Amino acid sequence: MKRTRTAVSAVAIAVVLAGALWFVIASGTLGGGEARPVTTPSADVPPRPADAFGLTVAHVSDGDTIRATTTGATVIGPGDVLADGATVRVRLIGIDTPEGTPTVECGADEAREHLRRLLPEGSRVWAATDREPRDRYDRVLLYLWTDDGTFVNHRLVASGDARALTVPPNTTHADLFAETETAARAASIGQWGSC
Repeated sequence: MKRTRTAVSAVAIAVVLAGALWFVIASGTLGGGEARPVTTPSADVPPRPADAFGLTVAHVSDGDTIRATTTGATVIGPGDVLADGATVRVRLIGIDTPEGTPTVECGADEAREHLRRLLPEGSRVWAATDREPRDRYDRVLLYLWTDDGTFVNHRLVASGDARALTVPPNTTHADLFAETETAARAASIGQWGSC
C-alpha cells in the first residue's frame, strides 16, 4: 500500500513538473526562447517596398545597428551613393534598443541576439531610406526587411526589444512604432516585462 502511494505521488509530481516545464518553454522564458511579438490591429505593417535595395549582413553590432555590404551601387539621397561592395554601418530608423556598452543595460543582450536571429551574418536584407539618409555619425539610416518579408524595425518593437524613437524628418513609420510599443508595454513583452 505504501509503495502504491509513493508511486502515485511520484507520477503526480512528474506530471506537475512536466506541465510547469512545458509552460515555461512555451512562454519563451527559458533558454533563449523568443517572446511572442504583439500585434497592432489598428495599423498595417508595411510590406517590403518595391524599390527596396539589397544588402548582405556582415555583422550585428547591437540591437539597432549592423554592418552590411551593398549588392550594387545605390542612391540613398541627393548626391549620396553607396558604391557596389561597400561595407556601411546601418542604424535602424525609428527604434532604440538598450545599450551594451559601456555598461550593459537591461535587455541589451536580448535585443542584439534577437536581431542576430532575424539577420544572421551573410543573409540578404532589404532596405529603404526615409527623408534623411545619414545620421551625425555617418551611419546609413534604414528600414529593413528580411527575405521572407519581416519588417525588422517593427518586429523588434513588437517583441519588446526596442522602443519607438522619433527623430524628424524620418517619421514615415513613427505612428506604427509608437502604437506597437504601447501594446508591447501593456502586454509586458520583452524588456517591458523583465526590466
